[in-house]
Amino acid sequence: MAAYSPSEYLFDHLVIIVRDCLSELSQKFIHQGFQLTPMAHHNLGSSNRLIMLDTAYIELLGWIKGETPKRAEITNQEIGLDAIVFRTDDAQRCYEQLKKSGFSVSPVQNLTRQAEFEGNAVLVEFKTVRFIEQPVPGLRIYFCEHVTPEYVWQAQWLKHPNKISYLRDIHIVTQNIQQISNQFRSLLSLQLHDFIINEKIIQLNLQNINIYFHQSADPNSKTSISCIALSKSIHDPVDLSIDQQFFNHF
Repeated sequence: MAAYSPSEYLFDHLVIIVRDCLSELSQKFIHQGFQLTPMAHHNLGSSNRLIMLDTAYIELLGWIKGETPKRAEITNQEIGLDAIVFRTDDAQRCYEQLKKSGFSVSPVQNLTRQAEFEGNAVLVEFKTVRFIEQPVPGLRIYFCEHVTPEYVWQAQWLKHPNKISYLRDIHIVTQNIQQISNQFRSLLSLQLHDFIINEKIIQLNLQNINIYFHQSADPNSKTSISCIALSKSIHDPVDLSIDQQFFNHF
C-alpha cells in the first residue's frame, strides 16, 4: 500500500542543528542577510529560531547555552544540515498509513512554543510523526502538521534584507543513489516520472523543492545533506548556497 499521496504533502522545512550555539549561528545567518524569528522554546525542552521563506522554512534547532539538552533525538547530532521534514494535513492519518505500509514510526507527538501574533501572545501548535528506525539511514526525516500555520507564516518574517524567498534545492550525497531514490519513492508514494535519472545524479522534483541525490566517490562516506541552495525568485539562478563548511569553527 502507498505510504502517502503526493497531493497531500509538501516539503515543509529543513532542520539545522545548532546545539548550544543558537545565538552565535543566528548572528551568522543575520550577517548573510536573513531575518530570523525571535528565539522560542518548545514544550519538549529545545529552542529554535526560523528563517521563513515562501512555501517552506529553515529551522535553527538547539538548546540554550549552559542548559542540559532534553531532546534525545538532537542531543547527539552534530552542528550542521540535519533533517528533511515533509508537511502533512493530518498527522494521525499519516502515522496510520506509514505504519500500515511497514515503516517503524512513533505515535503522533504534540509540540508547542510561544510566539506573538498581531501584538498578542499565542501558542504555536504542531504535530509530528517521527520514525523509530529512519527509512533512509544517515538522514533524519519526519512529517509535520501545522495546527496553527497562521502563527508561523507571518508576513513580517517573510522579508529578508538579502531578498531571498525560496529554498530551491537540497543536495544529498550517498553511496547508492538508486537505492536512496527508491526509498524516497516508497516513503512518499512517488512515481518514476517524478525523477530525472542519470549515472551520477538523480533529481527528485517535488511540488515546492528539488532534491538531488549525488553518487559519492568515497566508498566510506555516509549518506548526508551536503548543501542547500536558495534564491530570490523561483525562476532566478541560485543566489546563495550553504554547505557544511558554513558551520566550521562551531
